[in-house]
Amino acid sequence: MIARRKPQRGVTLIELMIVVAIIAVFAALMFGVNSQTYGASPNNVADQLSSDLNLCKMRAVSTRRWHRCQITGPQSTTTDSQSIPSALTMMQWGVTGMKDPALDTTGIQWSVVQVDPIGVGVAAWDASTTVCITPPCGTAPTSQNTALAFDIYFRPDGSSTGGTVYLTEPSRNKSNRVVVYRATGSSYARNSW
Repeated sequence: MIARRKPQRGVTLIELMIVVAIIAVFAALMFGVNSQTYGASPNNVADQLSSDLNLCKMRAVSTRRWHRCQITGPQSTTTDSQSIPSALTMMQWGVTGMKDPALDTTGIQWSVVQVDPIGVGVAAWDASTTVCITPPCGTAPTSQNTALAFDIYFRPDGSSTGGTVYLTEPSRNKSNRVVVYRATGSSYARNSW
């Protein structure tokens, strides 16, 4: 007697695609979870601030006008316990060319181009005119500058006044810095101080 073989059943392509889709959904949920609810991380803010400073440089070169990027620290309001978050304000000078705005006596004003608030939960801790390339930074702050208003000027040739901006979260577990080079005006986000 000849034994009949049962047809073997394997995994169909549709079943395989469903399993992959389920795994993708779980992976998206796992990687999308942020440890700071409705907040930002110093790493992300440093990347964003670096992009904004590079934009400021590119605008200075393309418009042939001096640009000023002012980084302000968080400021508390007197009417309530709320605080205004740190921010970057990009400004453009009214004159075309390399003439230094500090030497101008005509009273030409700066016009605000863009205001970009720094993410909730991260603060511009302090800033320095010293460019800190590798940590430990000798000019790293030991306490927060509550009156921070740091200006970085970008010339029409692409160079800048340079400096280092220090960012951290309230617990100071994660700290980042943004370095702006003088000769090239390029800015880079770096880990730790």
